[in-house]
Formats: sequence, structure tokens, C-alpha cells
Amino acid sequence: MEELAYQYAQMSEDELRTLNYALTILGGLAGGLTGRSNAELLRAPYFAFSCLVILASGVVSYASVPFMVPAMSGGYFWVLVAATLAVPLIGGFFIARIAKSRSRDAYGHPRMAALAFIPIANFWLLLTPSKNEVSANRVPTIPLLSGGLGVVSGFVIFLAGVALTVQSEMAAEELLSSGDLVPYDADPAVAVVALAAGVETPMAIDELTTLVRVEPDGSVLRYVYEVSGNQTQLNDSAVTGLIQQNCNFEPLTPFIQNGITLEHLYLRLDGSEIGTVAVTKEICGF
Repeated sequence: MEELAYQYAQMSEDELRTLNYALTILGGLAGGLTGRSNAELLRAPYFAFSCLVILASGVVSYASVPFMVPAMSGGYFWVLVAATLAVPLIGGFFIARIAKSRSRDAYGHPRMAALAFIPIANFWLLLTPSKNEVSANRVPTIPLLSGGLGVVSGFVIFLAGVALTVQSEMAAEELLSSGDLVPYDADPAVAVVALAAGVETPMAIDELTTLVRVEPDGSVLRYVYEVSGNQTQLNDSAVTGLIQQNCNFEPLTPFIQNGITLEHLYLRLDGSEIGTVAVTKEICGF
């Protein structure tokens, strides 16, 4: 479970965005297929309630950041990731519920609630006027969430939610980039995934060499480089220097001692291999 959690932490922004959207849709399906109600919701309260869902998501994300260090150190990072994944699920559920009420108010039936999950088209659901001026099924709301004041409140709530989400993402990225978060005695396969998640790529090493990606592979942490020029093989002195540098690099030394192998794979621009350098505890003499 921990290894899967760290793989989640290594996902790109686009992958995370896609996953969160899929989970939101899944939660929306659950919310849309459950519950029987005739409630109707006006435009302003619908907007405000939708923003409250965004704020709640931001609060949960922000509140989870201080628990990242103890979770990683204690071996239950997967619990934090599971809670993070539950946020879009629950958010989608509640969005579907209020969207059904908005659809009844605007169209007289809940079937247009699906618009809430479609970018741009969701404004159609939001802005469509009420079908009936008066309805016994209309949900009563406090003045703060009604009319023009409700719109203003919605924008304030929305901005607060976005600000919390951005702050939590920045803090989480900073924490994940710190090797200190990974326990030295962690299972090598777990530690490798966590360490890979903390390396930003691509990274220029010198004029000819670029670190293009870092791959966790079992207990092997593989650094993949692309080398421009006409180099046919690795220089012996450069290989010796790289091994010495890795063996003496204090942040990684405990992980090597615990069984992690550092592998440096050098490729030409066409993908062909120039050479590989492996650094193990035996080579380092630990």
C-alpha cells in the first residue's frame, strides 16, 4: 500500500487532474443515482453551495499537509493518500445532489444535473432561470446565500477554496522534494518510489547531459540521462568519480546501506545505450 501511495505522489499534474476528475464523476454518479427528492434550488444558492464544496476540498487538502511527515515516517502515507482520493469522490456526490435540485428548479426535472460535471456547459445549468416563479419545493436559504449577496458570498468562498488548494499543493510539493521525509529503514521498494517522486526532471547536468527521468524499479532507483554529441562509451574516470560521489553523498548513503541500488543509465538522443553505472552497498564498501 505504501508503494502505491508513493506512486500516486509521483504522478504528474495532468495525471492527477485526470484522476481527480474521474473520481468526481464517479462520486457524481453515486449522488445522481441515489436519493429521492423534489427539492428545487435557485441559482444563487446553487452557486454558493457549489463553492462551499470547493472550499471544503481546499480545507481538507490544506489540513492534511502537516500530517505528511509523520505519515511518511510512520509508514501510513497510504492512509493520507486514501483520504485525499476520497475528497473528489465525496465532492462529486454532493455536487450531484445540489445539481439535481438546480435542474428541477430550472427545467422541472433532475436530468440536466449532468451539466454540472461538464466544463463550460455547467454555466448553462447555473444561469438558466427558474421554470416557476413560486414553488413549494424550493429549498429555503439564509440571506447570505441568496440573491446578489449569495453570488458575492459564492465568489468569496470560491477564492478561499482555490487559495487553500494552491497553498496545500505548494507545501506538499516542497515536502515531497525533501529526502528527509523518507525513513532510511523503509522497505527499499517503497523508499525508491518516494525518492523518485522528489526529483524534478528534466534537469541539465552539463552542456551535453540531461537527466530526463528517474524510474523506480523494485529496489533500483534508475537515473536516465540523454547525452548529445558522439560519445561512444563512458569515461572510466567519470564512472569512478560518479560512484565515489554517490557513495559519499550523505542524503543517499543510508538508503544505499539499506539495500537500494542507484543506477545511472546514459542514452544517446536516438535512444541507444552508451553505458550504465550501478552503485550498491557492496561497491561502496558498506
